[in-house]
Amino acid sequence: MQLFIIRFILRFLPVIYMVWIWLQSSHFNPSKLEGIHVQIGIPIYLLLGAALEIGHLFQFAILYALLVMAFLTFGKLSLKIEILLFAIAVLYGVLDEIHQFYVPFRSFSITDLIKDGIGVIVVSYIIHKKYFNNEQSRLGRLLRGITVLH
Repeated sequence: MQLFIIRFILRFLPVIYMVWIWLQSSHFNPSKLEGIHVQIGIPIYLLLGAALEIGHLFQFAILYALLVMAFLTFGKLSLKIEILLFAIAVLYGVLDEIHQFYVPFRSFSITDLIKDGIGVIVVSYIIHKKYFNNEQSRLGRLLRGITVLH
């Protein structure tokens, strides 16, 4: 029963996370941050802006990692599955940007798509190396351990 719950959670996490991305995209209004530099100071304002920009890298890197963990509950990782998960994560980034085009205070951004893609590329490279090439890696052992839940 406990393994069933863990598998269910790992399989459902990417869906919850994708819904969160969608909702966050729908409701975040960057123009509300205009003028806030007067209250918090320019250095903090610049750090906040940098964090929001870097957030794209992390947001879609996390999505890819959650997708990998979900699919590992069905069996071992393969290059074919990695490519599929990579495509899902990147295409969800495209879908999110298209969605933002229709949100009044948001816009479609190629730069954001590039940042999303870089996040997915970096994490997919790390996961691939740790899963297939590094028997001693904690991350590799963790990922291979998820497959045991199968």
